[in-house]
Amino acid sequence: MKRITAIVCAALTAGCALAQTRWVNPAEAGFHAVQNQGWPEELSGTYERLPPRAEKSVRKALWDLSRNSAGLSVRFKTDSPRITVKYAVEGAMSMPHMPATGVSGVDMYRYSADGTPEFCYGSYAFGDTVTYTYANIGDGKEALYQLNLPLFNTISSLEIGTPESSSFTLLPRRDEKPVVVYGTSIAHGACSSRPGMAWANIVGRELDMPLINLGFSGNGRLEPEMIDLLNELDAAVYVLDCMPNLTQKTQEEVTELVLNAVGKIRSKSNTPILLVEHAGYSDAPTNASQLEMYTRLNRGQRIAFDKLMNEGTPNLYYLTHDEIGFTPDSWVDYVHPSDLGAQKQADAVVPRLKAILNK
Repeated sequence: MKRITAIVCAALTAGCALAQTRWVNPAEAGFHAVQNQGWPEELSGTYERLPPRAEKSVRKALWDLSRNSAGLSVRFKTDSPRITVKYAVEGAMSMPHMPATGVSGVDMYRYSADGTPEFCYGSYAFGDTVTYTYANIGDGKEALYQLNLPLFNTISSLEIGTPESSSFTLLPRRDEKPVVVYGTSIAHGACSSRPGMAWANIVGRELDMPLINLGFSGNGRLEPEMIDLLNELDAAVYVLDCMPNLTQKTQEEVTELVLNAVGKIRSKSNTPILLVEHAGYSDAPTNASQLEMYTRLNRGQRIAFDKLMNEGTPNLYYLTHDEIGFTPDSWVDYVHPSDLGAQKQADAVVPRLKAILNK
């Protein structure tokens, strides 16, 4: 009898604790609460990256990847010592070369009083519902938090839970002009161990400004349909980082693609454009075909850049392979950066963007 009573009391206690948790669904906030999302009016209530009408104009492989939440985040203020995030995703949790914490995980930063982002560790469990629990965080004072969403998975539901006794304010989407990154799996986030370590997320954090991630694994190909979509975004700067997905192109074809992409953007605005070279391959020193491939692509893009500059194209900038400066441990495999590689790429991109933006 005592054992039964204890079980009942434990169940009641657990139920009471659950009832005392406030659950907030950012997709149902009544305002645009998803950060770094282009086309907010068309994507309201989703964690996707391209507007629904784009399904008719882009290739299916690219469209499917656009449903991944790479680069998206949620910002809120709370004084709670405990934050729970629970959500469901539609795809596989992990990949052979990328852990579940990067493919399907979230991660969170708290901002100190001086604006410094501080990483918060959360214990996690992956199943039909993924949960991250952040316990014993904060100092009892209200602080700003940013929750980075999964890089390579599609969110079907998401809720953030805090005790009802704590404060909680979901913040609206930032309205500053964003950095817009269009690229490959490397921009998409492969193969970072967690979302905050993707190079584009590092850049957004370092610049403290919105960054729209339009990286599509295997599908960042400087296609005119995507450039047209980029032109719809009122960007502070465009970063074009597509060389690793143009491996089947000749040098001349790469030059033409870059000329056409920059020309399309310049037909609409003088927004700054940063062209980024291929960072190379880990096995290039031992594999002559890999060395030839990335140098061919970079040569084709450089020819286009020089031509455009000679023609007086305004606000056009360039970041070279050598400036990115990957070392042997910068890759997980032959092309996708490790956390170290992602940090090195961000370290090269950030100062260039600060100079362009006068930050």
